[in-house]
Amino acid sequence: MADKRQLELRDALRLLAPGPVALVSTLYRDHPNLMTAAWLLPLSLSPTYVGVAVQPSRLTHEFITKSEAFALSIPNVDLIDAVHACGLRSGRDGDKFAATGLNPAEATEIEAPLVAECVAHIECAVVDRISLGDHDLFVGNVLAVSADAEAFDGVWTVTTEAGRLLHHLGADRYAGLGRAYRATTEPDERR
Repeated sequence: MADKRQLELRDALRLLAPGPVALVSTLYRDHPNLMTAAWLLPLSLSPTYVGVAVQPSRLTHEFITKSEAFALSIPNVDLIDAVHACGLRSGRDGDKFAATGLNPAEATEIEAPLVAECVAHIECAVVDRISLGDHDLFVGNVLAVSADAEAFDGVWTVTTEAGRLLHHLGADRYAGLGRAYRATTEPDERR
């Protein structure tokens, strides 16, 4: 086995990543905003809750707090540059939709827009906010879910172009999954 080296405590967060990146969209007083987020998690099956961690200084935090709603739009690797730009820019400095060339799409259950170019969307109403260190965890009750059939058929279809989700590795590094594996009871049956 290879030698293992000690890491900084904060590296634990990167070891747990990469999960799929999402663009968090919010709307307050007719002002839409986008934020790139990698700190997402499922929280409950029934009711269906998801969580997103947001630093309190972010405009997204302010808008989620005031509107009590947010959407998660899941991009694939084709949107890497726009996703990265949404993580670098502040919505206080201008419209991120316009700056990145992304297009807002109407949500079905909330006022915040979805990102039209993304392959999946999760619309949420905030049911709780928990302060944890330097971030707040917004707990969202899932109100509506949609996905591109080519990208998701009950599981992500990572072998299709549409299903190659974007995963943040740190800084300006991302990855896209390209192969799926199926677990079996017999090791020789793996595909």
